[in-house]
Amino acid sequence: MGAVMADYLVHPWSASRPSSRLAALMHLPRFWIERAGWRRELMELDERQMRDVGLDPVTVRREALKPFWCD
Repeated sequence: MGAVMADYLVHPWSASRPSSRLAALMHLPRFWIERAGWRRELMELDERQMRDVGLDPVTVRREALKPFWCD
């Protein structure tokens, strides 16, 4: 994940200029769609696959079940 995207994920509203905030707001629906897709992909992993990549199945399921708008 690029540094710009990582910063956006952590602080989507932290831009100081109003035009930057407007741009972030306009990109939010696309980000929500992407996040929903990532969570859908998490739900498709089985427990063995999660452990193979070092993920805790309980934590993965909890994350995957969050609504798309929640961080």
